[in-house]
Amino acid sequence: MSILPFTPPIVKRLLGWKKGEQNGQEEKWCEKAVKSLVKKLKKTGQLDELEKAITTQNINTKCITIPSMTLTVDAASAPITYSM
Repeated sequence: MSILPFTPPIVKRLLGWKKGEQNGQEEKWCEKAVKSLVKKLKKTGQLDELEKAITTQNINTKCITIPSMTLTVDAASAPITYSM
């Protein structure tokens, strides 16, 4: 069952390989994370290689580089605290 309004088939296939049990909130987060990953890998042309690596579980597949995410934090709305 999809938590989000529309889940592309590739996202459903990749989520099918997920291990472990999740509650509703974790399930929604997983789906969003996989959608984001799919979007990034489509831009770099590596999506097919990811699916091939996961489905065949073959060590001879190509390496996949996942672009890093940029995190912006507004100090006024989300203060960061450190503890020692």
